[in-house]
Amino acid sequence: MKRDYGKKIITLITDFGTKAGYLGTLKGVILKINPEVELVDITHEVNPFDVWEGAWVLNSCYQFFPSGTIFLVVVDPGVGGPRKLLLIKSEDYYFVGPDNGVFSFVYEKEKILEMIHITNEKYFIGKPSSTFHGRDIFAPVAAYISLEVKMDEFGKTASECFKFKIPSPQISKNKIIGEILYVDSFGNLITNINQNLVDKIKRMNSLEIICKGKRTKKISRSYFEGKEKEILALVGSSGFLEISTNQDNAQRILRAKKGDKIRIEY
Repeated sequence: MKRDYGKKIITLITDFGTKAGYLGTLKGVILKINPEVELVDITHEVNPFDVWEGAWVLNSCYQFFPSGTIFLVVVDPGVGGPRKLLLIKSEDYYFVGPDNGVFSFVYEKEKILEMIHITNEKYFIGKPSSTFHGRDIFAPVAAYISLEVKMDEFGKTASECFKFKIPSPQISKNKIIGEILYVDSFGNLITNINQNLVDKIKRMNSLEIICKGKRTKKISRSYFEGKEKEILALVGSSGFLEISTNQDNAQRILRAKKGDKIRIEY
């Protein structure tokens, strides 16, 4: 268990953007319940309705926060539908959001201590809108958690939850076939080939990494090793192999997208 930070932190990941005022409303609800909480914006620029992207963003950052942090994630294209409303407690963190796969990486990496299906209307804001559960349910629940309301106050134990199938690379004697899991704002193509796997093969003779027909023969340490606009392969800050370029956009150059295959031959 990590050392508690002391002051309660609620982080925010949404696809709201900043134009319409939804984000400000979310923060207002939280601060009205707990004016002392610290709010941290991770991003509000998740592509609209892209639950997988929300899951990836959460996965890329949550472990760097202090113990006790509450992660409020509202990427919820099924709002008002039959998906559950979840409150999750792991050994170090709390997570609040819809049961639509946005916590898939958390289930894989964290030891889950409790998972609650949020049903107790005592902690909702009035009669919830069928289109804004972020404001009326998720935000107040996160705020009350920051006030140390007990988990079982919010509803009943949830025994099942929706999880994305996170693809694993295919490994054979002289080949690895992975795929692009995420494209970041710089156009870096982040794959499902992790650093441990890269470390095992990067000193092999005749190493080639192929993505969308483009070949590179080494795994670089950082972007500066390539010439400007040159396609590179390296392990990025996410801990996974990514296809990148020095001072340009690899996604645009290769016309690549999430789900495209990457092949390593050695």
